[in-house]
Amino acid sequence: MATMCTVRTRLVPLALTLVLAATTVHVSCAGCARRSLERPRVAVTVFPLYDIVRRLAEDRLDVELILPAGLDVHSYEPRPRDVAALADASLIFAVGLGLDGWAQDLARSAGAGEARVFEMGPLMDPILAPPGLIRNEPLIDGHFWLDPIRAQRAVDVIVEALGSLDPAGGPFYRSRGEEMKRSFQAVHEEIAGRAPRWSHRRLVTSHGSLFYFAARYNLEVVGVVEPVPGQEPTAQHLAELIDLLKDENPAVLFSEAQMDDVLTQALAREAGVPAHKVDPMGGRPGNDSYEKLMRGMLKVMSEALQ
Repeated sequence: MATMCTVRTRLVPLALTLVLAATTVHVSCAGCARRSLERPRVAVTVFPLYDIVRRLAEDRLDVELILPAGLDVHSYEPRPRDVAALADASLIFAVGLGLDGWAQDLARSAGAGEARVFEMGPLMDPILAPPGLIRNEPLIDGHFWLDPIRAQRAVDVIVEALGSLDPAGGPFYRSRGEEMKRSFQAVHEEIAGRAPRWSHRRLVTSHGSLFYFAARYNLEVVGVVEPVPGQEPTAQHLAELIDLLKDENPAVLFSEAQMDDVLTQALAREAGVPAHKVDPMGGRPGNDSYEKLMRGMLKVMSEALQ
């Protein structure tokens, strides 16, 4: 998309140094005798990253998912058991970029400390949504895994982090990572092979989650129903979206499985168009791996954009 720009960073070595230094301090505290015979525990905020971490770790680490599948990451309110689950976590993988900002507070409440929250998003060449499309100020989309090329980059970063946490497992994590990247590349090639055949290229989404998918497969997000999740948009904003949906070259409307779609469905009725539901987070039965998540995206897009 011509209207998008990217923000690049090469903070991986520094980020790992800071996070793992904090981990070293933690494991030298009282109580290490109890944990010395246990597998290290790692927590992950959202399912797409959790799926990568758990498959890389297999039985070498205990991996905990914080956000239950099906819940909206924007409105999530941690439960007491979520706090308790982080108390012994050596490392907490988060997205960052404003998507799971509650992770820092949760880590503090658990006594884990902010330094052990490793935010992946800033390391994934984040996409900046055009100002005015989401809200007046620019917004960086956090859903980087919807681009399988960036997801492969995330595998490399997580492999490095897990190898630093568990040096003896380094070769194992690297081997698993190479296998996983081949699988992600196959998914990318499937989507890239289908995308040029889609006759519609413009999208209106329920919130700003599809910028990475659109950028990778030559689509364009031209409107967002809720510029700020949970905040009702203005009548003028909705009227502009209806015009986009009824245009001579109409945009296609998408809702999301994790979010309340009452407003999106009302918009669909007003414009006389369907709202196609995507699941960008996954984790539910039938959508319980990264590959299934992306192939689900492919199926819905192929039906909606044909």
